[in-house]
Amino acid sequence: MIKLILIALCTVTLTANALYSQSKRYVATAIMKSSIVDYVHAIDSNIVLIDLMKIKKSKRNENFEKVSGLILSGGRDVHPSTYGRKDSLKICVTHKKRDEVELYMIREALKDSLPILGICRGHQILNASLNGDLYQDLPSEYKTDKKVVHRDPAEQEYVYHPIELEEKSELLRLYGDANFEVNSFHHQAVKVHGEGMKIVAHAPDGLNEASEWAKGLDDRWIIGVQWHPEKMYQKEPAHLNIMRDFLLHLQP
Repeated sequence: MIKLILIALCTVTLTANALYSQSKRYVATAIMKSSIVDYVHAIDSNIVLIDLMKIKKSKRNENFEKVSGLILSGGRDVHPSTYGRKDSLKICVTHKKRDEVELYMIREALKDSLPILGICRGHQILNASLNGDLYQDLPSEYKTDKKVVHRDPAEQEYVYHPIELEEKSELLRLYGDANFEVNSFHHQAVKVHGEGMKIVAHAPDGLNEASEWAKGLDDRWIIGVQWHPEKMYQKEPAHLNIMRDFLLHLQP
């Protein structure tokens, strides 16, 4: 049976692995990224990516009806209007069409109880869509005594910093270790988690680094991470566990 999986924000591709799929399945995303494709294919290569940004608005519903899950990938800033604010700092680099497409997908995925994975920007727009709040710019708005660099000042390379996962969190179950280093390339972040979500990871400066559905993944499989696991799994295989668990929870 053919299935469609929607992915926004980064990209997703699944690999043909007998543990996951016996037939070809489809993944939709907003803006195709090879790193997400490779990340998904590392688990299930039978998944084919679909870029929902390239599908006419009139065709969205019929495509989404075949979807089994949603991945929101990284990218430009989420527009402040998405979380009820004005672009007061005038430094956001946004993509309003992508915001609109991803908000549509989140809304439909929640309605159908589909699993949702948010990465970096995806973590942010996921929480914003659930009435959460974001920092528009960390250097301007997030003040702390502990100095942690979350983005390369030259905006060219990832920086790295440690995080700590909360006890009894689903992410701790998936990673098996509460403390490890993650990559980082962002100047926005989740300030207040969305309704139904809870924060389950922090950087040394206290910044929110991950969120998940508060009632547990068996109730709704929803995870958002500020880091990019698709950029680290080849050296740190534990990052594959998020994608593996996501695929196991795809709707039939």
